Amino acid sequence: MSRERSRAARGLPVPGATCEDLLVAAQAALDRADFRGARALAERAVARADRDPRDGARAASRRLLATALLLDDDATEAERVAAEAVRVARTARSYRDEALGELVLADVRRAAGEYIAGLKHAARARTLAARAKDPTTERVVLADYALLLGRLGDHERAREAFELLLATPLDDLPPSRAFRVLYNLAGVHRAAGRFSEAFVVLGQAADLADGGAGGHADWALRHARVQTLLDVGAFSAADAILGEAAFDDDAPSWQRAQHLALEATLALEGSGDARRAVALAEQGLALPALLRPVRFALEKVRADAHLALGGRAEAERVGIALMGPQANAGIRLHAAEALALAARAGPPGAWLLRWLGALAIAGSGAAGRVEHEACAALVSEPDPIGSLARATLPVLRARLVDRTPTEHRAPFRRLLRRIERRLAEQRAHGASTAADARVSEPVRRAMTSVGLVGESPALLGSVATLARAARSATSVLLLGETGAGKELFARLVHQISERARGPFVAINCGAVPEPLLEAELFGHERGAFTGAERARRGLFVEAEGGTLFLDEVAEMTPQMQVKLLRVLEDREVRALGGGRARKVDLRVVAATHRALPELVERGAFRQDLYYRLAALTVPVPSLRERMEDIPLVARALLAREPGTRAYTLDVPALTSLSEHAWPGNVRELGNVLRAAAALADGLVIGRPDITAAMARAPAGGPRAERELRETTLSALRARHQAELRELVGRAIAAADGNKREAARALGLSRQGLYRVLERGE
Repeated sequence: MSRERSRAARGLPVPGATCEDLLVAAQAALDRADFRGARALAERAVARADRDPRDGARAASRRLLATALLLDDDATEAERVAAEAVRVARTARSYRDEALGELVLADVRRAAGEYIAGLKHAARARTLAARAKDPTTERVVLADYALLLGRLGDHERAREAFELLLATPLDDLPPSRAFRVLYNLAGVHRAAGRFSEAFVVLGQAADLADGGAGGHADWALRHARVQTLLDVGAFSAADAILGEAAFDDDAPSWQRAQHLALEATLALEGSGDARRAVALAEQGLALPALLRPVRFALEKVRADAHLALGGRAEAERVGIALMGPQANAGIRLHAAEALALAARAGPPGAWLLRWLGALAIAGSGAAGRVEHEACAALVSEPDPIGSLARATLPVLRARLVDRTPTEHRAPFRRLLRRIERRLAEQRAHGASTAADARVSEPVRRAMTSVGLVGESPALLGSVATLARAARSATSVLLLGETGAGKELFARLVHQISERARGPFVAINCGAVPEPLLEAELFGHERGAFTGAERARRGLFVEAEGGTLFLDEVAEMTPQMQVKLLRVLEDREVRALGGGRARKVDLRVVAATHRALPELVERGAFRQDLYYRLAALTVPVPSLRERMEDIPLVARALLAREPGTRAYTLDVPALTSLSEHAWPGNVRELGNVLRAAAALADGLVIGRPDITAAMARAPAGGPRAERELRETTLSALRARHQAELRELVGRAIAAADGNKREAARALGLSRQGLYRVLERGE
């Protein structure tokens, strides 16, 4: 480094310094957060460059001056100078300099909170950088483009852009640029609720800051760390970092305002001192030349503090006032947060409506932040809506607890306990729904035991009905769509009944042809039919003292219905080929996805059998009737299988699941999650994985079932043959490949078993 450049880099006056020396000095001043010094040096560089015929220096000096002006609170002049840099580069036909000039304009727009306008400049910069065929410039531009995508709530595309950036080492970038890439990536992770990833990337950025990224980088890093710590409730750690910050009188307004906004948030959320939070926020709002994002942060924390002090009208007014301008400027995240703030402050009846409006403004990416707001709001709401609280609790568990780094989970668990305690108090005073109040703790434990997951009113209402039925010995009829979980309901009624110590035996009546079904249910003697080499007990006998679950009972033939009715009336069974009846003591739980009363009217199902089975009818809600349960159900399905146990769902993926109608219910959801886990790159399932899995998943639901039932006789025969082969295949697998043992378990000869395998007879 020349002597002049060395003096300039240290901020010392150099009478004979070149334009390049002055640019080095201005950049050094920016790196140590001396924005006024950087501005003065950049102005000298512009003057020197204008006397130099090299257009590259003219454009570079203006870009640096625009950046210094922006950081020194003069955004209007920064925009003018940046536009001038673009014009100079365009005149010189330098794609590289024009791209970097557009990037400074994008920075100016971003700082003003005009993210859509900023994204347009960044997109133009990407096009110009590609024309310049300069890989370093392309990477620099892509980093800012990705940041703006994240600010607009498009976290998936932002993450894809950063992954493209990080596919190659950052060593070829200047330290300040490499720091900026990591800093922006951490911001995208944080906005998407990926707090663990944000902390990791901030640690990598800190290494670059220590390596010479500069004083401005130190402030940016401190600010990002404190924001993320506040997000996860690590208030002591945030307070320690804020306490290290020191400002002189020359510090720019935006920097002091950011610090005051963080202090106000810490006062409100960390110590509950709402009055101090208001004072700190108003101190920040009194500073001059504040740009929109900084002003928004201060206004929002002040409104939150007013809400904590009981000033609901003021908080609602501020939230609604902030919402419109933010949405018009394209700041969907801020607009959504403002609407959520207004919703918390407004009348209880408007709460849910405004929350849904916030989600609509936020779009797919920012919805997770709104749900964060909604969950926290349940603590401050004087009279939270019971159904909304129950709907939000699973989201809180799934996103705020499980997605938070282990060392910071305690504050969120405390928040969760506070919400649950308030809901428990409501239930004690009869404020919750009657269905929820009737579901006792033992029943909830039984739900967990059988794998029935959910907190929705639709589910809990059916469970409460089922719990009443379990106290008697009467038959139960479960009505619900295919895949909705009727067998889980059957297992639940068994688990909470006096027969819980007895066996639970299940059979799908629609999957077994009549001759085999009769033998399965009632048993058979040796020689009762071809291939029956030995006697076998039927399922009615095997379920003695317990529960027999007859799934898809409406698929029975009229002849089989008569035989079943006789057993239910006489409480005794006679094996095929047997002469003596045997008394049985068990509960029968039947299920169907079809409308049995309609079948009775058409004569397709016996009325007397219907009344025997439907002593107590329980509806099993479809998944679309309990959409608020999807986060819980999805996590339970992933945890149930060894192959998917380690996988989690990010915010956009949960949003995508909640937008689907699920005609195939829980069964379809499980298939989609298994496919998405197989497609995921890593252990986090994202929206693209869910979308691809849904495209591959077979159609399901009532329509598919109707089409299956209305098919031809030959198609039905083929279906039964396939199911028989599957049944035999399972028996062979259970017998470790020993076909003789499998045949004995099925009550068939080896020849009969081979015939089933070969022809499905």
